[in-house]
Amino acid sequence: MNYQAPVKTTLLEVRDLRTQFQTASGTVKAVDGVSFTIERGERLAVVGESGSGKSAMAMSILRLLTHPGRVVGGEILLDGRDISRLSEGQLNTVRGRLVGTVFQDPMSSLDPVMRISRQMIEPIMRNLRLNRDQARAEAIKWLDKVGIPEPERRIEAYPFEMSGGMRQRVMIAMALASRPQLVIADEPTTALDVTIQAQIVEVLKTLTAEAGSAMMFITHDLGLVARFAHKVAVMYAGRIVEFGRVEDIFANPAHPYTQSLLGTIPSTTMLKSERLPQISGLPPDMRHEITGCAFKDRCAAAHDRCLAEAPRLTDRGHEHTAACWTPHGLEQALATGQQHATRLNKPFEPDGSVVVELNALRKQFATSRKMVVRAVNGVNLRVHKGETLGIVGESGCGKSTVARMLLGLERPTSGDIFIAGLAQMVFQDPAASFNPKMTIGDIVAEPLVVKSRGSKAERLDTVKRLISQVGLDPAFVERYPHQLSGGQRQRVAVARALALNPSVVVADEPTSALDVSVRAQIINLLVDLKEELGISFVFISHDLLTVRYISDRIAVMYLGEVVEYGAAEEVFADPRHPYTRALIDAVPVPDPVVESRRAATPLQGELPSPLNLPKGCAFASRCPMATDRCRAEKPALPDHDLSRQVACHYAH
Repeated sequence: MNYQAPVKTTLLEVRDLRTQFQTASGTVKAVDGVSFTIERGERLAVVGESGSGKSAMAMSILRLLTHPGRVVGGEILLDGRDISRLSEGQLNTVRGRLVGTVFQDPMSSLDPVMRISRQMIEPIMRNLRLNRDQARAEAIKWLDKVGIPEPERRIEAYPFEMSGGMRQRVMIAMALASRPQLVIADEPTTALDVTIQAQIVEVLKTLTAEAGSAMMFITHDLGLVARFAHKVAVMYAGRIVEFGRVEDIFANPAHPYTQSLLGTIPSTTMLKSERLPQISGLPPDMRHEITGCAFKDRCAAAHDRCLAEAPRLTDRGHEHTAACWTPHGLEQALATGQQHATRLNKPFEPDGSVVVELNALRKQFATSRKMVVRAVNGVNLRVHKGETLGIVGESGCGKSTVARMLLGLERPTSGDIFIAGLAQMVFQDPAASFNPKMTIGDIVAEPLVVKSRGSKAERLDTVKRLISQVGLDPAFVERYPHQLSGGQRQRVAVARALALNPSVVVADEPTSALDVSVRAQIINLLVDLKEELGISFVFISHDLLTVRYISDRIAVMYLGEVVEYGAAEEVFADPRHPYTRALIDAVPVPDPVVESRRAATPLQGELPSPLNLPKGCAFASRCPMATDRCRAEKPALPDHDLSRQVACHYAH
């Protein structure tokens, strides 16, 4: 990456920051002695697993912690001023004006009953000392800068009248409109489609560069880090364990944890037969005192000194620091990781038997204004025994509606669904699909009880077998959902889905809410189950690298229709539809050198309304190749017996 560092002028300096949460079961040291600096105009990415202290550290900077969290030590110097000593009234002159914030869920920050105009204009008036007309003009200018269409009209809209991507753009406009010196963005793209994510990242890069603002960008998406960041801070157990320039961190990780995180990501060059490396074990319990290195129990390179003495950040050259006692231990860790990943995935070989077939499937919803939403508009798909079909596309394309019809949760308006056997579901958020008052054993046994399968003793034996099958200890049957990690809860969700011996499992975004390390475990688990049990999967996701890795075939959906279908490797290597090409181009590659050479051309515009479908190709309004024929004549998808289908007049 050709990054020219700005003249060294420190904007933010954090010294020995310590944040604790007092709980009934003990004191959680969420941030345990963190120190770092951010220069003016610099973009710092903060990465690490859930619970590593990323968000607690960011919220501590502006004292936005919720009870029972509190900062118990350290200094926070913003442009030389220690803001950790300011009163609440003084902090209000810093928040918004000097430091802007962009949160993960814009709906938790935007008032749903206030128009965007009111939420933007009043802070601009206060921070920039403008009158109302001037502030309104400034707000419209920033809405236009972040790509909101018709900003003069949209400024009077309510948040619920906008898409998720547009709401996040509004949050960015609000954060930047007061021209802050520092922007803190906490997972601002996690819930967004890959195309919208690419747009948001380019908007943040461009506007912070124009304003000369620095940025702290918290994320678990290492591809975005490679695309976006100048420097990287890797956090683990409340501490920074590695810090340096993005090129150095990716090319020469000096801490085994960093190296392990980078290894868990499916890449565009990774062979489908290779297994994803996993990080064994779990992060330490931050309520207890940690002796030695916090990562020692999960590290293949750990030795006696690691067990007894906690390492501190030491210089590795070129502004690169790492907290590890074993400078050359990464080779050992890498070799061990490769040994764990030596088992290869078997290639899919169809035997001709079809377990799922969708024919001319349509689903329409009537609105209160007697208008019709065409959510699914004539979908034909087949899934063979032991096959994984990946379905990708932006929000609103109809992916989840197809899944709900497959499971009988929605009745098709027309068309046919054939399933040889049973279909079961794995949801995106297992915690939301579990009864928190039921034990894990009861949760997994519930389908057996509903279908009156076996005696109580037989059901318990089946549950223990299923729990073991997904890689958990049978003793977990006595635990409750809140006692499990996110990855463990998702394994339980998979076990419950297997209880009735389904022929097909529909997995709707099953890894999107998981850390990259846990994601690798779940992906490997699904691959193992497919090979061992011959189960078919319908895997729905907006994570295209994961879809490429896990899927045998891919269906690309746009506005309720399949626009491209074929073998996963063929679709990725040679996308024939402009929309597929745009999706793949939007995927951030976890390599800063590759990212620096890619042209930043995110897909523009919003999805057309399903209330009023275009006459011709639905993608024509966003397609750089569109002609008059595209706008007038709808391209047809060839018969689904063909191995490769593309609904485009110019596919070849």
